[in-house]
Amino acid sequence: MKDPRRYATHLVDHYLGARIDATGPAPGLREAVIDLVAAAIPGHLEPLMRTQLDLLTHPSSNQFPDAYLANRATAEDALQKAAAGLRTALAQAGHLVNAQAFERGTAARLRDDSRPALRGELARIPRPLTRPGALDWSLDPAPWFSDSHQEQQPWPPLGLASVAGLRSLPEGAQAFARVDDGPHAGWVQIGLIERQRTPARRYPVQPARQVLIIVGLEAADDDPPPGTLPVSQAPWQLWTRPLQRLAPALTRAEAAAEHISTTDQALVTLTDASATPMVDAPPRRNGPGLPRTSSHPPPASWRHLDFNPQGASAGSASATRQGKHSSAACGEATSSTTEALNPSCP
Repeated sequence: MKDPRRYATHLVDHYLGARIDATGPAPGLREAVIDLVAAAIPGHLEPLMRTQLDLLTHPSSNQFPDAYLANRATAEDALQKAAAGLRTALAQAGHLVNAQAFERGTAARLRDDSRPALRGELARIPRPLTRPGALDWSLDPAPWFSDSHQEQQPWPPLGLASVAGLRSLPEGAQAFARVDDGPHAGWVQIGLIERQRTPARRYPVQPARQVLIIVGLEAADDDPPPGTLPVSQAPWQLWTRPLQRLAPALTRAEAAAEHISTTDQALVTLTDASATPMVDAPPRRNGPGLPRTSSHPPPASWRHLDFNPQGASAGSASATRQGKHSSAACGEATSSTTEALNPSCP
């Protein structure tokens, strides 16, 4: 590597920047972390990273695997080592602090918040096969892709054309898929977000392809605007903040029901790990295991639907025992289009 320090600076800014900023006045901490990462690149990070990529990726693939790799681990190790010497460095500079309080506070500001990842995993159903009948064609993942070099599957996949041009599912509320078995038998699925993607390959020549499927729940008096999605966006803190703090007025079932009945809004929320954080939460990255997005009912409907993502028995983030109106979006990335399917409320 021609410039290890430049690469080390990029790693520190990308993976640790927000956490280092949250420590407050800690002169030299960022520079010390960068120095440690840069020193580890030639003899540790580079050879280990090369081995990991050889083991975890296909020879023809140019994509990084979805794994905790040496670049992130090296940056994290450097932060822990540098932070461990903060109090000593301050003492050498003539600043004496209460050891226990200082180290406890520094650790609290530096550590990742694991709650969103744990809550999301607790409520996750790995690729549910339950979905509206109009999307049955998507049950087979990436149906356009074949391992055979001789066989070519149709693209776009059969079935996509029948729904890509729709704005509303014809069945309306009846389009909701019901769970027939398992721990969520009897539930009605009100949210599903799935991306089916295949990378480009050289032989036979095939470009990268992607289909995005979004099924959501929305309350509206009229047809939603064309080109919109049936989900709203919310910060990940919805998983970790009690409803009483997020929306005190909606903790009463009557108020929640009135809000839903009088407001046009999406009733499925796409929680985005990169969204603007809540006022009372410091900005930070949230460590390994945090999904980029997850779907669940937004706070306005939690009380009305008796849903509690903070509870240990939250169940599925995308299912509820009640459901009134459904909507979906489906598109393919190669043509840069996203078509929406969205039945309106009566």
